[in-house]
Amino acid sequence: MSDWKSEFTKVGAVWLHDGKAERPHAVLTSGLHSDGFVNCTLITQHPELIRRILTSVEGLKGQLPAQKIDWVIGSALGAVTFAFAVGESLGARAGFTEKDGETMRLARFEVKPGERVLVVEDVISTGGSTLKTIAGLKEASGGKAELLPYVVCLVNRSGQKVLDGFEIRALLTLDIHTWKADECPLCKAGSEAVRPKTHWKELTGR
Repeated sequence: MSDWKSEFTKVGAVWLHDGKAERPHAVLTSGLHSDGFVNCTLITQHPELIRRILTSVEGLKGQLPAQKIDWVIGSALGAVTFAFAVGESLGARAGFTEKDGETMRLARFEVKPGERVLVVEDVISTGGSTLKTIAGLKEASGGKAELLPYVVCLVNRSGQKVLDGFEIRALLTLDIHTWKADECPLCKAGSEAVRPKTHWKELTGR
């Protein structure tokens, strides 16, 4: 039986703060501070691992739609590779939304009215990017695309099971804490807040 958390940890994709004030902690894209981070880039760069996750009954196989869908859409940049892999496994087209100011826009792909769409993510932290992707899809299709009522992700660390009416289906659900910057206990203890992906070696020592 696969222990996916161990596999993620083995490739160095999961980092948790050790509680020492001299060690930095993470600041997320949302601006929230966190005592942990999952760098799914270190997962999605392994096609064979993603293939195993998507085809294993202990992975996401049972979480994916059984019926035919037309599109798998993720958000750029984190979910681009994952969306492509899920699309390949389902025989669907794959695309992504991208940042346009404060929104996520479906700029390079045309989802037509009535087409069935699965939204995917690599990591759901606050759910903000996912909700913007859903909004971008609705806008691009004039609200006439058929979005499946759930989102599939590799990691859910949001503490939520439902995101604005969309069920979250995750390979891993992790309990990682977040705080507003002015309420962060790690900052108050003297720990520096850094962007995790650009300081990954500093955080993990790898």
